[in-house]
Amino acid sequence: MKKGILFILALGCFYCNAQEDTTQYKLGNKKLMLITNSDADSDSEWDNFDLSDTTESVSKQFVESVGLMQIGANGYLSENNTLALPDNMSLLELDMAKSRSFSMMTSWYFGRMDASTFYISPGLGFTWNSYKFKNNINISTNNDTLSYFLDTVVNYRKYKLRATYIEVPLVVGIRLGSKTQKRVESENGNIQVRVKREQKPFNLQVGVVAGYNIGSIVKAKFERDGTRYKDRISDDYNLNPFRLAATARIGVGDFGFFANYSLTPLFEPNKSPELIPFSVGVQFNGF
Repeated sequence: MKKGILFILALGCFYCNAQEDTTQYKLGNKKLMLITNSDADSDSEWDNFDLSDTTESVSKQFVESVGLMQIGANGYLSENNTLALPDNMSLLELDMAKSRSFSMMTSWYFGRMDASTFYISPGLGFTWNSYKFKNNINISTNNDTLSYFLDTVVNYRKYKLRATYIEVPLVVGIRLGSKTQKRVESENGNIQVRVKREQKPFNLQVGVVAGYNIGSIVKAKFERDGTRYKDRISDDYNLNPFRLAATARIGVGDFGFFANYSLTPLFEPNKSPELIPFSVGVQFNGF
């Protein structure tokens, strides 16, 4: 009964604003230490002590990894960096609403990211870029040159080029604010847990993304004589096997936006039209 009263009194101290640094209670052969405030943390609010947190240990990892997903729209520019294509390329005009980009990658942070303002983050992942053409065209490779023409025989319900890349991003970031932090201290067998809550962090990142094309296909859907068909034609389509893109990302917490601008053309030079790809969209990270 005596131990129960002491334990209830101990729990009640979590909600008080006492100025003492440490309050101790002895329960049998155990000692419970409550940290309500200290000079070292006078500018921070520590709350929400949870007995289950006492099983955690202090993270001393030098490298931390974070999963990242990007969903966006694809497009490309002419060699003059305009969305309007010249007359000799007008058949390659895209349906931007159905030309999509999807990326999954892992980023690594050296040192504790939540304690860093400036950081460098490499990564590794995959990106799928699809280009849906607005016109009823057919593309193929002929004599090592990309050819495309308006198809007057088959009326395509869907016709798009999809390219898959393995990518290695490298970004430099600025981080303001920090996530929820927990600090576990142990001294003479006694466990102390502090929990600090702060605003969601703001992130700004710039860098480059190097990629290698590991596969490309054309997916076509059409109808003939009342029967629907699906075609998947694999080819390199004279796509540039290597690409290098500049990237910029901005976000708050685990949500943000990204923009990629390719520094290399979509197709191999001197074999196909010179088009510069780009992608913009949203990103989710922290998983």
